[in-house]
Amino acid sequence: MEAKRFRSTIKWLDFFEEIIDVECPNCQSKAQLHRQPNTYKCCYGYTFKFQCNHCHSEIKEVEKYIYTVKRHCPYCAEVIDYRSMQTKKIKKEQEVCCKSCEARITYTPKVETVREFIWKGNNIEFTFWYSQTYQGNRFWAVNEEHLAYLEDFIRAKLRLRSKYRSGMMLVDKLPSFIKDKNNRDGLLKLISKLKEK
Repeated sequence: MEAKRFRSTIKWLDFFEEIIDVECPNCQSKAQLHRQPNTYKCCYGYTFKFQCNHCHSEIKEVEKYIYTVKRHCPYCAEVIDYRSMQTKKIKKEQEVCCKSCEARITYTPKVETVREFIWKGNNIEFTFWYSQTYQGNRFWAVNEEHLAYLEDFIRAKLRLRSKYRSGMMLVDKLPSFIKDKNNRDGLLKLISKLKEK
């Protein structure tokens, strides 16, 4: 049955990210990253736990932090632009030194979180399980639910905007090759192949 209309109410990709289907780096089978609330007190967000039901590999997620301070020196008004190296330490305050007058001042830094997955002592990057190249473009979905959402969007002849919009919706952020009606048949064939994977 072909869907005639599509109306999205989903704004963010986070909606689909409870479970992310990835390729296991050890056995190349389908594995999953399970989203869990972040337990660290200094930042918000999520952590992910890796699970492969085929080879039971253990891959750990490590969070590191980069601290930045961009302020004017209270003594000489010169710009202080500080960026730390990646560290595992959680800091509430960062001491910085003005390059002009050499004053040492303590500020509350901005925190940037960097997540790395460690397997056999090396950093790794995961590949989405539902991922393939289409006409030189990368087509991917984080899981089956996201793939079905994209399939409904691509199959629809009429794509309606939400009545209650406030800002961009997820479909507004899709690449143009997915929105192009000339790619509809090719993308639907690609999706059916990915489902059989």
